[in-house]
Amino acid sequence: MKDVLLEKMSYDLLLKKEQIIHLILSAPHRYKVYQIPKKSGAGMRTIAQPAKEVKILQYWVIENCFPLMPIHRAATAYVKDKNIRDNCEPHIKNPYFLKLDFKDFFPSIKSDDFIQYMKNIGNITFDDIDIQRLARILFWCPKEYTGLQLSIGAPSSPYLSNAIMYRFDNEIDLYCTQHNISYTRYADDMTFSMLDKTLRENVQQKVIELLQSIPFPQLELNNKKTIWGSKAHRRMITGLIISNDEKISLGRERKRRIRAQLNYAINGKLTPEQKKSLSGMLAFVRNIEPDFVLRLEKKYGRELISNLR
Repeated sequence: MKDVLLEKMSYDLLLKKEQIIHLILSAPHRYKVYQIPKKSGAGMRTIAQPAKEVKILQYWVIENCFPLMPIHRAATAYVKDKNIRDNCEPHIKNPYFLKLDFKDFFPSIKSDDFIQYMKNIGNITFDDIDIQRLARILFWCPKEYTGLQLSIGAPSSPYLSNAIMYRFDNEIDLYCTQHNISYTRYADDMTFSMLDKTLRENVQQKVIELLQSIPFPQLELNNKKTIWGSKAHRRMITGLIISNDEKISLGRERKRRIRAQLNYAINGKLTPEQKKSLSGMLAFVRNIEPDFVLRLEKKYGRELISNLR
């Protein structure tokens, strides 16, 4: 059925089809681009935020198309009701782990990957023209690049990356299940844990082989971030610590900073914005290590903690 996408978008957004076509054609170029330092301190990260009118189209796609795109259970980033604790918990009981990282994860996912994905997914029936239109809505065109790539900064990018990674996640998870290995992926950060340390090299080779064999997306490992760990060393997964008694912790340094901020709050040395930030941090901590929050309430008083909200 021709123009299914335009008909639905026009009806929902109260825009003429001609207006939507004009927006779609120019959408990949309507981005505000800036750079921020990478957390590692090594270089800069390019952020590309879509213009307001492009975001409107992207949010429409998020609401109407994304629910039809399956996300694998191993994916824990950008998933409703999941957080970094969910990425950490499957690995609690395993003494050995391997962490692998994708190089330039979002920018490496191209519009052609999305087009192949859409043509292979069974429950979406858009024709080729509509799939091309969706690609222009969801992908960004850097000035120095002739193709379209996933941007860091678009509201649709996180979920879309998980959807396009479904085949990879599924095949790796099947392999890991067969070999009694736990696998989770938090965006570009993969974690594997096991009882047998000799399996780590096998897993790494399996990932390399799969990346070379699957038709999309075309990803590479960032070998500088490969980590082989065990109980003999601190086991950190997505910023959380797994203790040798199989508990998940925020880590001493983060707890120290939180206590310092609470002391500042007691002495009236926090601005309203800093109080709001501390409140958000405590809400996060309550989901990760609730016992720590209870100890803070006992030491500083529940009223102080509550007044930060």
